[in-house]
Amino acid sequence: MSLSPDDSEPASRQVASAIRGDINSGELAPGAKIPSVRKLAERFGVAVMTAQSAVEILRSEGLIYTSPGRGSFVRSDMPTQAPEGSAEFVEITKHLSALQATVKDLADRVAQLEEAGRRSS
Repeated sequence: MSLSPDDSEPASRQVASAIRGDINSGELAPGAKIPSVRKLAERFGVAVMTAQSAVEILRSEGLIYTSPGRGSFVRSDMPTQAPEGSAEFVEITKHLSALQATVKDLADRVAQLEEAGRRSS
């Protein structure tokens, strides 16, 4: 599966969303081991750190847990509804992603202006 480069959502969130879909569909059943971050990186065509971030997202949502030396597993006592099920949550997430992109763009512009100011001094 490849991610959408046109999506304003960060790649780590897209990967987390795909894995969440596998969990919600039952493809990854409670207690099932999720693929390693290396395998996830290969599957989605992303960096290992991006895959690791996706795992962290799912862990923070309570959908998976990690056992050191063994791997990450789908929780047996999962929340009854994943936060993504709420339309309001989806909208807030989209707005947050857009805001993050805007802040990054502004930070880049400020850095360029500061650099230009240093050169002219």
